[in-house]
Amino acid sequence: MASSYSLRFSCLWIAVVENVLTWPQKFVRDLVLRRGFSGRVLDAGCGIGDNALYIAKACPGAEVVAVDVVARCLEFASAKAGLRGMRGRVALEVGDLLQQDPERMPDTLGPRANGSYSVVLDSYTFDSLGDPERERYVPTLSRLLRPGGLIYMSCMSEEETRPGGARRVPIGDILLIFNKSTGWDVEGIEGSTMELHPTFWGGKAKARLFTIRKL
Repeated sequence: MASSYSLRFSCLWIAVVENVLTWPQKFVRDLVLRRGFSGRVLDAGCGIGDNALYIAKACPGAEVVAVDVVARCLEFASAKAGLRGMRGRVALEVGDLLQQDPERMPDTLGPRANGSYSVVLDSYTFDSLGDPERERYVPTLSRLLRPGGLIYMSCMSEEETRPGGARRVPIGDILLIFNKSTGWDVEGIEGSTMELHPTFWGGKAKARLFTIRKL
């Protein structure tokens, strides 16, 4: 990820999304109410940490690892953890989820982490990637996720027609990559809302939440 412009853009975009938000994305709050997080949870492209910190606080049985390519984002996340009395509750890692050599990744993402995660949270990371980057990103998630584990992936919808923001992700793009022939099953597709800085699009954008199981 460190060499990826689009993932650097992702963190900057997340910073815009979360700049004045002191709470996680609504779809994350809803998943917590559904008891969607347990076991080891990877926040893939965590930005400045609100989703990861919320999950760690609301789901005591979850072991949360939050990863981003941009160290500055994690500095913000660490500061938030300190202010909320949550230091040590979330493992904050600078990591490159596009890196194809696990030996060059931190221990939480390296070979010893293979198959160790029950849940991956992707909050507007996939939709920041170009096609070649997606081809490197998805195998990393597959390597880290246990069989039967889940990805909760929220992406901006093509129904959001206002200019700007992240890349739109039609349903067909997800089904082309995540299907039974590639070792995945898309179990759920839901309309969702991306919460933004209130000065941008009135604070909301159209999105979709995909629930994807590793076979």
